[in-house]
Amino acid sequence: MLDNRGMGAVAFVASESAEAIRLVGRPGRSLKRAGLIAGLLVVGCLSGTAFAATTTTTTTTSLVVPSYFNATSSVANWNSLVTSARKVPTTAILNPNSGPGAKEDPNYAAAAAKLRAAGGKVLGYISTSYGKRSLSAVVTDINAYVAMYKVDGFFIDEMTSDSQMSHIQFYQSIYNYIKGLNATYAVTANPGTNIPELYASLPTADQFVVFESTAKSYAKYQPMSWQAAYPKSRFVHMVYGATAAQLPGVVQYAKTHGAGGVYVTSLSGGNPYKALPPYWNDEVTGAAAR
Repeated sequence: MLDNRGMGAVAFVASESAEAIRLVGRPGRSLKRAGLIAGLLVVGCLSGTAFAATTTTTTTTSLVVPSYFNATSSVANWNSLVTSARKVPTTAILNPNSGPGAKEDPNYAAAAAKLRAAGGKVLGYISTSYGKRSLSAVVTDINAYVAMYKVDGFFIDEMTSDSQMSHIQFYQSIYNYIKGLNATYAVTANPGTNIPELYASLPTADQFVVFESTAKSYAKYQPMSWQAAYPKSRFVHMVYGATAAQLPGVVQYAKTHGAGGVYVTSLSGGNPYKALPPYWNDEVTGAAAR
């Protein structure tokens, strides 16, 4: 497990990288790109375990859905998201091919358009391989989404969760690049575990998935103390392998343990996000409950 200890904000100046400098010379959107490159360089109960609520106050919780289901063969899943978006804030993570793919898929474009028309939001999936992927490859994927799909922002997957400054700088550079493209783009990042406060305070993202694991593990989850100083909307919990009987406890636990966004599924295995859970309608109702 990577270091999850919190740390206070410190003065941080991003150093120039040869890779970022190479991006300046890339063609297209010269004025906008110049600005964003400058930004780069500036830089219940579960499994029999009772869940103790830290507060009795609940509010509507948004649904942040890893929508890794096919837009052709799983149209029903996308339609369900459209329905849920009319009832509760719903964000879908668009992932045509572990990223944007080589060309626009009209089925994904249509699914995203329907969801946005219903009031939902769509984030383009970006893999970062825990900081091992090159910045230029990440930027290429971001630009591809912008060119091919109407998105409201990006989901930065496989984020590091340690205190290594080169990692933090890497994600701050991605964040600055995205905001340079469009300041209204939302950036949700997925370390999948608790992180040092510096990730949030710089920031490196607008929102963080600070838990992504099984329902059994979720029974022991506790947020970092520093999170209490930030809006709940900045934190998301994703829980898989949860039964229908566990669903209400999981949603309530998320609401009372610092999450403003949640996703719960009964699926598990290599891809627990290949479809919506059978209890999706109940999940929507639970998220909307106050």
